[in-house]
Amino acid sequence: MEFQLTSGLQPQLLENEQKLWLANAICGAILADGSVAPEELEYLERALSFLPTSEDVEKMMQAVKEQNIPELGRLPDASRELEVKILIDLTTVLSVDNVLGANEIDYLLSVGGKLGFGREFVRILIRWASEGIVWKRKMIHLIETGTSLEAEYTD
Repeated sequence: MEFQLTSGLQPQLLENEQKLWLANAICGAILADGSVAPEELEYLERALSFLPTSEDVEKMMQAVKEQNIPELGRLPDASRELEVKILIDLTTVLSVDNVLGANEIDYLLSVGGKLGFGREFVRILIRWASEGIVWKRKMIHLIETGTSLEAEYTD
């Protein structure tokens, strides 16, 4: 099964330099809040799966362990569609633990700037992610409420 992110981006189809940039950005997103949530590790494992070589995977894992991710530059040879899909996917990575903290927001603003997006567009993505977090929390509450209700079967 091919790895596919929220936006429909298929990282395995990117050029090698773009794959490295994306994996680096995802690792940076995972470390942005200062801790690594189990949900974020799943993304990391998947992100590393599309890297060109096992050496790249080892290097990225070591950087995460040491919490020493290289500074991101500009994404090489990217279309505008690729840039926006990557920003959406990074937003999803940052909010997968149902929290979007100040450091994570700062990271998104920084990466958004490197991808050529203004603060207002990045803030729209942050609001979108926040709405998703609220939606997920409400879903958990609905599951708890529905579980406690007595069944009322109808024919």
